[in-house]
Amino acid sequence: MSLTYLLDGYNIIKLVPLLAEKPWDESRAFFIRWIEAALPQGSRNNQVIVVFDGQPGSWGDCSTSVVQVVFSLDESADDRIKAMVNRSKSKKTIVVVTNDRDIIYAVRAAGASSMSVEDFMRKGRQHPLGAKTLPKKMAQQKQDQSKYISKSLEFKITSEFERIWLKSKDSK
Repeated sequence: MSLTYLLDGYNIIKLVPLLAEKPWDESRAFFIRWIEAALPQGSRNNQVIVVFDGQPGSWGDCSTSVVQVVFSLDESADDRIKAMVNRSKSKKTIVVVTNDRDIIYAVRAAGASSMSVEDFMRKGRQHPLGAKTLPKKMAQQKQDQSKYISKSLEFKITSEFERIWLKSKDSK
């Protein structure tokens, strides 16, 4: 059974120092070439789809025999990834690669699995993307994510504070 890897393109590029410091066009092209060479998806039989926000612009369609590139056009890449998972007839064969918690929760709820950017990058046979700086940068990202509160939890907390605040005002 082959797998389909859906990659949150800019989420990954922003986490890899060597990619993040390049112009977007160069970063995308370099990342695609790295996937073709390193095969972090494990096998050429496993499909790789990289989803980027926006439109291709002058860069055009850079899909290859190994990597399919999708631009989200008038919606966010996050929404496009969630929709692709929801439309799939075989959700259990989809692995979404991102560190975005909202996407992770949504695709897991739909029946797909997720993989962290760190784990995906480490699966590559070769690592020309800065092996020494990658773990440090990603460790910082994980630390930053531990401080993250989802919008639904933020709403619940705010509602609870409002309830407590208004209750204490009424009792005075």
